Amino acid sequence: MENESEKKFFRLKHIIPRNLSAASVSASAIQPVNKQTASVNAPEEFVFKMTYGNVAAKIWGPPDGHPVFAIHGWLDNAGSFDALIPLLPPNLRIVAVDTAGHGFSDPFPPDIAYNFVDSALAIERLARHFKWEKFSIIGHSLGGAMGMLFAGTFPEKVDKLVCLDVVRVIPTKTETIDLRLRKAVNKLLKLENAILAGPEKPMSYEVAVDKCVTGTFGSLDKKACDILFKRGLRKVAEDGYVFSRDRRLLAAPLSFIAKEHQLFLAHKVTADVLVIKFSEGPYFEAPEDYEEHIEALKTKSKRVQYVQVEGMHHTHLTNPASVAPIISDFFKGL
Repeated sequence: MENESEKKFFRLKHIIPRNLSAASVSASAIQPVNKQTASVNAPEEFVFKMTYGNVAAKIWGPPDGHPVFAIHGWLDNAGSFDALIPLLPPNLRIVAVDTAGHGFSDPFPPDIAYNFVDSALAIERLARHFKWEKFSIIGHSLGGAMGMLFAGTFPEKVDKLVCLDVVRVIPTKTETIDLRLRKAVNKLLKLENAILAGPEKPMSYEVAVDKCVTGTFGSLDKKACDILFKRGLRKVAEDGYVFSRDRRLLAAPLSFIAKEHQLFLAHKVTADVLVIKFSEGPYFEAPEDYEEHIEALKTKSKRVQYVQVEGMHHTHLTNPASVAPIISDFFKGL
């Protein structure tokens, strides 16, 4: 290496694999799914080739089932739905996705930040691959916010939308947009420097569990961590682990979307909408702001439900039996 900048770029490139390809996405880039064995109890692993790398997913249910995308929350992975999906109607064909940088999916290339527009592109790419002209979305937290944006942007494609412990993306306020952008840039640069400094220090499995339980204020428990860690934790040394997610995700995705823009999209949604709010989950906005969005959804949607369930932010994973009947009833009649 001739200079320090070349060394840094080489190091960054190999710590965060790029897997870039100039080729367009084609059917030959898809890893086929064993259609005979994918079922509610035995999901199949699936890999989709994007231009920057792979997106991984788990596919549940019969090939001819009603198409559904399941999108997890920030810093989780497709395992977020492992406890819930087996309790849902068996006639659903559910593709639970590891979003970019999470689980088994590749991260974005260096210098490319994560945002909601990319999630819409990924959903549409996958829908076109499966030849799904109309489908449903079940999303938890960030995944639900992604689903809400997609349903307003492509209303003709989404027939049912389930949002778990979220209503929409946290709106950007004009008076704080400069502070949010400044904070995001500084945090991303700090994380980038940490990546350049070298790999994360391995931790014990018990420490990883404690980090997730305390980091979610008790929303996750040991059993939930065991499920998420199947895709979210990587062994790197004897008794040593690191999280598999891209460290840059700790800066949170850039999401500068004003309230007015989201209300405009809510008026466009034609899908049936079910919002399940967990009583002890975070309230990202005041209740009256949620109510305003729910009312906007009723403009074109013929069925809008808002249900509160006891529990914390990951109740769909820690106590799926409290959520599954509500969702199952919502999908009745398909």
